[in-house]
Amino acid sequence: MRRHAHPRGGHGHACRPRRHHDRRLFWRVYLHGIVLILLAGATALTTAWLSNAFPSWQRIEDRIGAFVVRELGPLAGDPAALERRLATWHEILEMDLAVYDRAGNRLVALGADPPAALDPPPAEGASVRRRSLRGYDLDGDRYVVARVLVPFAPGRGALVVGAVLLVLALASGPLARAITRPLERLTATARAFGQGDLSARTGLARRDEVGDLARAFDDMAGRIEGLVRSEKELLANVSHELRTPMARIRVALELCEEPDTGADQMRRHLGGIGNDLAELERLVSDVLTAARLDAGNGAFPLRRELVDLAAVVEQAAQRFLRDHASHELAAPASTARDPSATVDGDPVLLRRVLDNLLDNAAKFSEPSAGPIELALGVDGDEVWVEVRDRGIGVADEDIARLFDPFFRTDRSRDRGTGGVGLGLHLCRRIAEAHGGRIAAQGRDGGGLRVRLSLPAAGVPTSQGAERG
Repeated sequence: MRRHAHPRGGHGHACRPRRHHDRRLFWRVYLHGIVLILLAGATALTTAWLSNAFPSWQRIEDRIGAFVVRELGPLAGDPAALERRLATWHEILEMDLAVYDRAGNRLVALGADPPAALDPPPAEGASVRRRSLRGYDLDGDRYVVARVLVPFAPGRGALVVGAVLLVLALASGPLARAITRPLERLTATARAFGQGDLSARTGLARRDEVGDLARAFDDMAGRIEGLVRSEKELLANVSHELRTPMARIRVALELCEEPDTGADQMRRHLGGIGNDLAELERLVSDVLTAARLDAGNGAFPLRRELVDLAAVVEQAAQRFLRDHASHELAAPASTARDPSATVDGDPVLLRRVLDNLLDNAAKFSEPSAGPIELALGVDGDEVWVEVRDRGIGVADEDIARLFDPFFRTDRSRDRGTGGVGLGLHLCRRIAEAHGGRIAAQGRDGGGLRVRLSLPAAGVPTSQGAERG
């Protein structure tokens, strides 16, 4: 067993929900919709106003034509009087005016740019419209032409509507692009990730719903990448750990087949084979237990019963002294059992946690460093067991990852102590299955302190472990 970890396999990188006031994309879309509605309303009002304005202006033109004929008709045969009247209108209305006969001869002209004759001229008693020119028949032989400022040309309403639609299109483009650009980036990243590029990340730093989606994807991609990397490490480590004892077993069997092998040597070789088989069995058991605990979010069926944790501690201490005779162990005496140190749990799995912690302490500490300490206590509604050693310790930056699957510190790798990095991960999952927790802390002067905390019997837990 090694002090190990792996990128948090679903425990610690869960995305926190964003606060409601960070939903900026929602408000951008909402406000943009309001603007579009206002613009559409303005367009409708403008169109309606223009459509109502044209008939009104035409009625005004008809009245102006009747006025012109009434005022100028009697003067059509008197060019001098006609010119005086038109001069008055020109001065007041600032219009360019001209009078023509039916042959196109100009009789009177006023203004800097008198209008040209109309072709064809207005019919008798009628008026005509030629863009900015208005022609009015005076007496059948002569007509007057005026250049006027037209407030609304026939095609101007359509021009206004087209301009409003263009503004809508231009205003919608930037927002649509702002929404689709990060989504396109997300799509490209997801496609690259799905094609095997596990390092693909969006890298988006937006503070809206799209940013939340991008961060969730990046977190998920990081966890998946870590899991895939850990699976590869697991296969490599398991193959290595299986190869070593199997090679020793093969050598021992070959030695047993030698004709000069005595009974004592045979027993030693068989004892070595037994130890190697036990190591293989433990390795396979760790892998299978980890797989079962990881399946279904840790919903592992426990064989629960009331467990005297002091008795489990005593059994673990006896096994440790038997298997690690070179190490000293400072453990609580059996006479000091606390009757309140009772938990509702699986005694086999709890014993396994203590065995893993003690083996881990022995593996990473020298016998000369001092005794390994095993302590038991009750703190309110919790029962705790603590293992302390004076070993090589763990760097502060590695303690947070110590219980992650397949993690091994660099110093533990250098020691070549074996294991695939599942022991402490199993301890954490077993503790969680019992509604408890496990934590590690460095010790002053070197070494590690690991505490397992469990709810005392009768204390309700939030875990959904089933009784077996």
